[in-house]
Amino acid sequence: MALSKERVYYKAVRQAITALGSGESLKEKLDTIARLLSRSFDTGVSIVLFDSTRKHLIHTASWKLPPYYLRKGIIDAEKSLAESAGEKPVFIEDVSTDPRIQYREMAEKAGIKSILGVPITSGEEGYGAIRVYFKEVYRLTNSDISFTVTLAHLAALAMGNTAAEQENKAGILPLNMDPGISKTSRIVHFAHESEAEFARILDFYGINWIYEPRTFPLVNEKERASEMFTPDFYIPSLDLYIELTTMKQNLVTGKNRKLRRLKELYPEIKISLLYKNDYDRLLAKYGAGPLAQSRAHSIRKVLFSASEIDKRVRQLAETISGDYRNRRPLLVGVQRGFLCFMADLMRQITIPLDLDFMAISYYGQKDEVSVTRDIETPLTGRDIILVEDIVDTGITLDYMIKYLQAKNPSSLTVCTLLDRRARRLVNVKLDYVGFEVPDEFVVGYGLDYHEEYRNLPFIAIPEIKEFPQK
Repeated sequence: MALSKERVYYKAVRQAITALGSGESLKEKLDTIARLLSRSFDTGVSIVLFDSTRKHLIHTASWKLPPYYLRKGIIDAEKSLAESAGEKPVFIEDVSTDPRIQYREMAEKAGIKSILGVPITSGEEGYGAIRVYFKEVYRLTNSDISFTVTLAHLAALAMGNTAAEQENKAGILPLNMDPGISKTSRIVHFAHESEAEFARILDFYGINWIYEPRTFPLVNEKERASEMFTPDFYIPSLDLYIELTTMKQNLVTGKNRKLRRLKELYPEIKISLLYKNDYDRLLAKYGAGPLAQSRAHSIRKVLFSASEIDKRVRQLAETISGDYRNRRPLLVGVQRGFLCFMADLMRQITIPLDLDFMAISYYGQKDEVSVTRDIETPLTGRDIILVEDIVDTGITLDYMIKYLQAKNPSSLTVCTLLDRRARRLVNVKLDYVGFEVPDEFVVGYGLDYHEEYRNLPFIAIPEIKEFPQK
């Protein structure tokens, strides 16, 4: 004998409560809620959660929905149903005519006719929404709404408990949220540990990201979509997709071909590919990854001699002296690598100036970037020149610029000795540049490799050798 709808709903609520009291991870609990809803309605269900900007929603747990629909693109929290911003359910009876559907063509392709959206909230805290996707124009009842609202409350309870516990189990990463925006923990089930590590680096700098939000068909519109490409990350603030490549070379070749095809078909899309060496070097900067266990034993190539450096520093000092005539700039250095460059630069500048220093925490010490030594000089109304030894990804520099701009200086410019543009992820403005360097580790003139070679009078590429495995 078939169970009545009310009995089906009651049984599902009871199972959801049992799951919440279990020792499962938050991801598993949300998956359970999505599965119970899907089975009860016999249709597709997704739990979408806010990113840290609260402007986008991310498919976090889903059931009976095709992958191409889950990766249809960035979900705008205001344009798509907008139930997550309120306190009441939103029901779209007919997807084909309602203006609140952001991706109408994709919904129709997936056979979706009606959508019920219920906000996931706890008090004043909003986490996102539960969405139920019907494959027929559905006639919603009060018991349908009450049932979905009850499971949304249980999802909010799971979110609130996990946000307090800040669990971090294998393969699941709660993102560190800006406390001024949201206390929500975001759950991402990464396909590869390298993706989780890269996400932690972005979290460290407070850079909002979305994991695998969109799949791009790599065929012409009239052809069958037999080949797809799904970039690993999307950074909304930069409108940039990032694909990590840590695989074998034969697989990298295929990925490069797909990337070229993507750029041909979608020229408006900005995407960067990080190769295995790029990724290893980025990790090494924070003391992680295979290169962190290696040492440089000799110099492979000298890039810039002591005399070339001296000449270029004099040229930079002359330009700065002219640009800041009748002003008294404040030179600000970060960390330690800038010491040689700043010492020589300030001696060649012919106008009055002031000097100060600051330091930021390294990745791994804390959950997010923090200033461990702040500038003592008042910055309001000052003309600041931020002095860097080298700029590569631009992530650290972007953070520092925003930090200093918040102190209301009259102006802020950047002077760097070296620009490694090949690694750039964040588009930062460089006002004074000494040299552009290739995508290689460089040492000397204050730059180190595992605290070696800082005292070299020239800039060179070291010969890197890994330690033998024990």
